[in-house]
Amino acid sequence: MKLNINNRHQFVMELRRQSDLTGMPLYSESVTADMADLVEESYIAGVLNEKLPAEPDEMTVEVKPVWLKEPLVDKVEVELVAGLNGNRVTYTKKFAAGRWVRSGQAAALGLREEGTLADDEAAYRLLMAVPQKEAAPLEVPPLQPPPICEQTLEDFGVRSLGAGSLVPDRPLLVNQRLAADAVARCEEAGTTETGGAVLGKIVRLPEPLPGTQTRIITILSATVQDPRHEGAPLSFYFSPEALDEAARIGDLRGMGETVQTVFHTHGWSKTCADCNKNSKCPLAECNPSLQDYQLLESLFSSKATLMPIAGRKMGEHSKHPILQVHAWRGGEMLPIRWQEYCD
Repeated sequence: MKLNINNRHQFVMELRRQSDLTGMPLYSESVTADMADLVEESYIAGVLNEKLPAEPDEMTVEVKPVWLKEPLVDKVEVELVAGLNGNRVTYTKKFAAGRWVRSGQAAALGLREEGTLADDEAAYRLLMAVPQKEAAPLEVPPLQPPPICEQTLEDFGVRSLGAGSLVPDRPLLVNQRLAADAVARCEEAGTTETGGAVLGKIVRLPEPLPGTQTRIITILSATVQDPRHEGAPLSFYFSPEALDEAARIGDLRGMGETVQTVFHTHGWSKTCADCNKNSKCPLAECNPSLQDYQLLESLFSSKATLMPIAGRKMGEHSKHPILQVHAWRGGEMLPIRWQEYCD
């Protein structure tokens, strides 16, 4: 694929004590390189949503700010124009978040640790764009679609669909046993984090499922546990050797599964049994932490990767942990709905 990048702005993220440009910044960082993530996410979203061809002959990318009040940026717009066999398709996404948000969160933590910011003092994160006369270099890695197989659910062994619902542009099916196992392991492990490899595949169905707008669906089919993965309170380590072994197990199952991602837990109190209602519970909810982002991106670079986390979630009526699956949505990993299936 021939890739043409048009970016005429340098992007800068700052932390300030005020929500405007008065005073001096507490922290400043060039984040132009972060826009490459948004290009890849836009491409993957367009492919999975069947709005873009998976392997166009060429693609033109334009990255530009949506102004709050120049130079302050409200959102970043990414426009992709894909050409294939003489036809051109345009796909556009806007992002209110990106890697710079996580960089700002980490920088704010550092400022509090060193005493520059008090624990109760706000740090405002601002994104700015500075126009350039010449194109601002933007290194985008080769855009690769995830492996997508032509298959029916029946051929993959899906007997019936169960509880849950599907996101129209990012449908996800999760094996009922996988979901139950992740929740059970979270309860058994208590405050120690645990996890494992997740097998599955991405398939293109003959027709979209009801309520969806794309034939491409992700299926998470099984977990593979391995004692070489090591957990502790607030942290988890995935063994590369164990993930390689999980990939071999996927091959042996004969269904064309690969290691799609990993799941882990965020802790659960065996004695309280009220973690979903206790606002003072010290255990993290089942949302991605900065460490989770770093861990996942060190293992899986594709923006098609999902992040399942089991743990507590405030407001849930269940007295058990829940399994929450996150997908790249708008520059960050956000929870998406999913539906159980039985095989």
